[in-house]
Amino acid sequence: MINYFDKKLESILNSRRTIAKERAQKNYEEILSAHPDLKEKIKIKKSLELEVSRNTALKKPCEEISARLSDTEKYIKDYVNANGIKFTSTYTCPLCKDTGYLDKKPCKCLVAEYNKLIRQNASLSPMPEFTFKDNTFATNGAPQAAGMNKLYAKMQAVVNKFHTTKYNCFLLCGASGVGKTSLAAAIANDLLDKNVSVMYLTSFELVNIFLDKHTRKDTAFRKAYDYVLACEMLIVDNLGAEPIYKNVTVEYLLSTLEKRLGENKKTMFLTQLDGQQLVNRYGSALLSKIADKNYSISIGYIQGEDLRKL
Repeated sequence: MINYFDKKLESILNSRRTIAKERAQKNYEEILSAHPDLKEKIKIKKSLELEVSRNTALKKPCEEISARLSDTEKYIKDYVNANGIKFTSTYTCPLCKDTGYLDKKPCKCLVAEYNKLIRQNASLSPMPEFTFKDNTFATNGAPQAAGMNKLYAKMQAVVNKFHTTKYNCFLLCGASGVGKTSLAAAIANDLLDKNVSVMYLTSFELVNIFLDKHTRKDTAFRKAYDYVLACEMLIVDNLGAEPIYKNVTVEYLLSTLEKRLGENKKTMFLTQLDGQQLVNRYGSALLSKIADKNYSISIGYIQGEDLRKL
């Protein structure tokens, strides 16, 4: 779990604890209202506890008061047991009692809240609900089927070992409609199921984020920049379709990639451009980082049928 959502998660837990406290207080008051004798004895108990504390602090004898306190506590205990009274606290999660942790590990209730947050932040526009199970290349007869099936298998292996794989960069070049976006969506959705933070967006959306960050506009796009850096997997679709803004597009792309690589974050680019076109548009520095064989999976230009027309 990345710490990007720490404040939101703590706010959720605080809200749960407040609700649990209010429920417990209501239960307590309802019980005392129904049992006035018990209410009076509890009032006496609190008074005696205060008197014992005061006398102890002043080093005065308190044996008699302590004895009365002991008798009162016994009366309360016997009364509660005889009447089957239960002072309860109703927690949202009875496992961790709304602390969010069990044995210093995140409780499943906290993990569930975290998953909601990473899904809410996974994309700026609706992301395709496509999974590895939806891959139909084995049966659709497209020319790119064999190669795409191998790529699906390779990327699913990466997803299954996401936190230990050596690969930090992924570049998929190919013609329109050959299946790049569907594969990226399958990767994103599978990672989200594994509680891995993902941000999936088009290159146009990404450059708008860069532009608002650069011009310091206080917009949702600018605020999204922090998550562009923080998420564990950033997926940029249709690289090459975005406008080139001076001192923004290329510079921020390179800077963002360098920061993510430095923090061992993973980044995936999908593009209709080939290698030379990428160099012509962004320069060799960006491509050399994206396609470095030491930590990258770079797929040469995928040709085939447009699946949207099948």
